[in-house]
Amino acid sequence: MTAALRARLSARRGPWLAALLAVTLALPAVATGRQLDDDLLFTTLRAAPNAPAALNGLFVLMDGDAQQAEMQMARGFFPWWALPSAQVAFWRPVAALTHWLDLRLWPAAPALMHAHSLLYLGLLVAAAAALYRRVMAGWRGTAGSAALAALLYAVDDAHGFGAAWLANRNGLLAALGVVLALHAHLRWRRAGWQPGAWLSPTLLAFALLCNEGAAAALGYWLAEAAFLETGPWQRRALGLLPALAVSAFWRFAYAAQGYGQWGTNYVDPTREPLAFARALFAHGPGLLLGQWLLPPAEVAPFLSGAAQAGLWFFAVLVLFGLAVWLWPVVAHSATARFWGVGSLLAAALPAGGALPANRLLFIVGLGSFGLLGEALAAHPNTHAWRRAARGVMIGVHLIVAPLLLPLTAYSPAILGGLAQASARLPAGPALLEQSVIVVNAPSFAHATYLPLLREAHGLPVPARVRGLASGLGALTVTRPDATSLTLTPALGFLTGFDGVFRGPAHPLALGTVINLGDLQVTVLALTPNGRPATAAFHFARPLEDPAYRWVIWQAHDYAPWSPPAVGQAVTLPALLTGPP
Repeated sequence: MTAALRARLSARRGPWLAALLAVTLALPAVATGRQLDDDLLFTTLRAAPNAPAALNGLFVLMDGDAQQAEMQMARGFFPWWALPSAQVAFWRPVAALTHWLDLRLWPAAPALMHAHSLLYLGLLVAAAAALYRRVMAGWRGTAGSAALAALLYAVDDAHGFGAAWLANRNGLLAALGVVLALHAHLRWRRAGWQPGAWLSPTLLAFALLCNEGAAAALGYWLAEAAFLETGPWQRRALGLLPALAVSAFWRFAYAAQGYGQWGTNYVDPTREPLAFARALFAHGPGLLLGQWLLPPAEVAPFLSGAAQAGLWFFAVLVLFGLAVWLWPVVAHSATARFWGVGSLLAAALPAGGALPANRLLFIVGLGSFGLLGEALAAHPNTHAWRRAARGVMIGVHLIVAPLLLPLTAYSPAILGGLAQASARLPAGPALLEQSVIVVNAPSFAHATYLPLLREAHGLPVPARVRGLASGLGALTVTRPDATSLTLTPALGFLTGFDGVFRGPAHPLALGTVINLGDLQVTVLALTPNGRPATAAFHFARPLEDPAYRWVIWQAHDYAPWSPPAVGQAVTLPALLTGPP
């Protein structure tokens, strides 16, 4: 970082300069439109009978009602592998309110919705920069460390998708509330600013009502009491009480209203502690690797079991090397210990309780970049390997990251495009009576969202949609008889983000039969880690019956397809997503 830029970021207006830099690099988000879950959110808002229902039910995917879930599976809105009794029900009324405002103010202007989200990104970066300055100036830090940390946080490419995807605005808002709450807490505890005693828990409550992941931020409160405060432990513990009380009350209200997670890759540590511990062990290293280096955490779920194991070991080795490199700074700086321990504790909840993704790193990155800012501002070490590690960190976070941030901010459009593809699906007069069979697709959303997107755009909707297999690997399709297909994905079923509907703690057993009325699915073989490897699909009619319209995902579109002849097999190639 040049001396001039460091001086600017260290100046009074430095936080706003950091915010401007972050928003400028993320501007491609404005051109991404609504993608993936975005249309689901706005369809839900339009269908809500009243404002309370809209705000409280917007982020409920599965409510735990098995009978209702089975109806959704039969209609094709949930995939065949869904766990009917699962629950994915989030209480995020404050975040929902911002989407409600979008719908009222600019319903046909997604660009303004994205500008709305980028406003929160700018405020978050400015608040983080101010927090770095307060912590590092107040506890023997340096202005250079704070400026470096602010720059690292502003240009972090991990923020791109999370800030650009409208459905993830809740995470952005939660991080903003957490940073402001921590700022008020530090002013109260360090400078005796009494309004902070009530303002900090109020802002924490705001964050929790945006996204339950804000609870992970309590790791920073614990780290502050342990490493930044002085005096008796009793006094330090008393400083934690407001945040703990608010969190406990929020948790009670959350559960009392029937919200929660169970049975999927969204794991509640209080309801499924063993599943949470296993997920933390499996996902934690990859999530931290996505924070500190590459590849992004989203990659792992799409890999084979062997590749996932290799990536896990690579992540552990990299993190061990980082710990050794950072140790001199951590050993001699209380603020470095605060940032490091706070970040690790904050990473535990998203690592164990959600699908691994870089979009979850807003709160984790706060401490990671505080620590890295101190490490980079320290004098270079004489050991060659330490200088090399420092060069890698500079290259990744100050050269590669700002180049990648515009791309990750545009990535929802690259990974999405479902609305355009669904609109291009040839309709024809028979579509209203047909079942559209999506044989392969990159994700479950390519099948389950198809009728929703067509309805949202005023297009004819098929009678039913069936998604057979999803994932990026090749798919072998065999036809044993006139009414059946046998599918064997190269990577098995339930890859990627398919665990949204069924987690690994609730596997489908060998021989399981799922009856959807017009379709019966039987699990014929399992992968080494217990996922379905081969499944048979028995249809109610011969596959050539005009009641079925067969499509595959090809070149970013739904392409017509015909089942092979009886006794024959075909292999569909691996899929790569991209702009339509």
